[in-house]
Amino acid sequence: MEKTGGKSISFFGLVAMGIGCMLGTSWLLLTGTWLETAGGPLNLAVAFALCIVIELPFAFAYMEAIPMLPLPGGEVVYSYAAFGSRGGFAVGWAGILMNTIVFCWVDLAAISLLDELFPVLKRTGVLYRVGDFPVTLPNVIIQLALAGAILYIQLRGANVCASLAKIATVVLLSMCLVGLVICFAHFDPAVYASDGGLEFDFGGSASLLSLLVFSVAGWETVSKAAADATGPAARKAGAALITCLLLVTGILCLVSTAVAGNLPWRETMGHTAAFADVLVGITGIPAVRILFLITAFVGAVGVMNSTLYSSARMLYGLSCFALVSRKFSVLHPQYATPARCVYFTAAFVVLTPFTGKLFFLPFINVASLTTIVMWVMSFAAVLRLRKTRPDLERPVRMPGGRLTVAFGTIASVFLAGNILLPMSPGALGGLEYLLSALLAALGMVLYRLRDRSLSAAEREALIFGGRLSRTKGETQDETDGTAV
Repeated sequence: MEKTGGKSISFFGLVAMGIGCMLGTSWLLLTGTWLETAGGPLNLAVAFALCIVIELPFAFAYMEAIPMLPLPGGEVVYSYAAFGSRGGFAVGWAGILMNTIVFCWVDLAAISLLDELFPVLKRTGVLYRVGDFPVTLPNVIIQLALAGAILYIQLRGANVCASLAKIATVVLLSMCLVGLVICFAHFDPAVYASDGGLEFDFGGSASLLSLLVFSVAGWETVSKAAADATGPAARKAGAALITCLLLVTGILCLVSTAVAGNLPWRETMGHTAAFADVLVGITGIPAVRILFLITAFVGAVGVMNSTLYSSARMLYGLSCFALVSRKFSVLHPQYATPARCVYFTAAFVVLTPFTGKLFFLPFINVASLTTIVMWVMSFAAVLRLRKTRPDLERPVRMPGGRLTVAFGTIASVFLAGNILLPMSPGALGGLEYLLSALLAALGMVLYRLRDRSLSAAEREALIFGGRLSRTKGETQDETDGTAV
């Protein structure tokens, strides 16, 4: 499968793509939601610590997988090599959905930021209401225009996408750092401990953990972008991935902690942008709020850029591998980018402006489910390939050895149970199950429309070239049962 997008991505570009996909707007918009879900700042801190511990085995698995199979398609390649056609498609479709849902959610979040900056937008030209959420003409136009602008950037190629990600990342990190220094300089332990802030409840931490899977997801974008990297950047893709995970998780936890140390945590739910409001209270400068809302909007643009890039590349991989229609793999005549994949994944956002904020929280939970599917299957693929493809060159092996394997297995069971079991704190609701079922059905339709004429050997050649050698007797297509 050929590389797309022209110029390659540097190491900083890889880090920027990952951070751009992760940081976005949640640090400003979700602080109150996180504290309420956790039931206090101590439970929140525990949830973030658990998040890092639980996600590290999956990140370590990616560290081994990326240099082992540095090919376009990321998780699709790893899972196909381990589990065949169905496995490759399942993880690919989960990744596409995760990134596309985040793209749609951030489009909604960006409009929420603009509504805070310009309140007239949410009052003018009301078309109708979806529940308690008004849908206004200005917001619809702006959302579609923003998505269209990101789509155009995607068509220009990986280097342009990475450049935008670098700008967004520098702005976000700089503003977050300044805000954190100011907040912690005025941190009050008594405020942090108020309203039972130091009372521990594991149920609260577990509930928040389901949301954090969504908020901290995005570091795996590096596995897709690594295919567009060369030289030292390609060799250090695993390090870029770990850097993204640790840096962003730390920042998100510090922002929430800083807010809880300056504003009683139960009051944060009344603030759309609690971090910005705390800074206004400290500095006495109302313009600070506007500045941070603009910063978060820049972050939203960065996330939309990174997630659309990732979902389009995964769909392109599925198409090149003949796991969906190969019509998707046609490249743009000028920019050599997967234009049809970009159009298809961006099309999801067309419906989003017309739903108001009805799906604001359901999007988070469904994206968490698809993320868990992608992480768990990629982790399992790395373990299976050690047994079925021991001949593959592994420049980097998963750190931690058997301990990482054991803990990753436990983490997989915990994450799946926490979101799927009805009695668990982070269980999906009825609307979220319905949305998940509809998206899964769409995936099944796309899979049925794949190119069935290819044998297993021909499909493997498309995916891996000469990188894999099929063992003797492996002569049957894993999916179709067609002799080759």
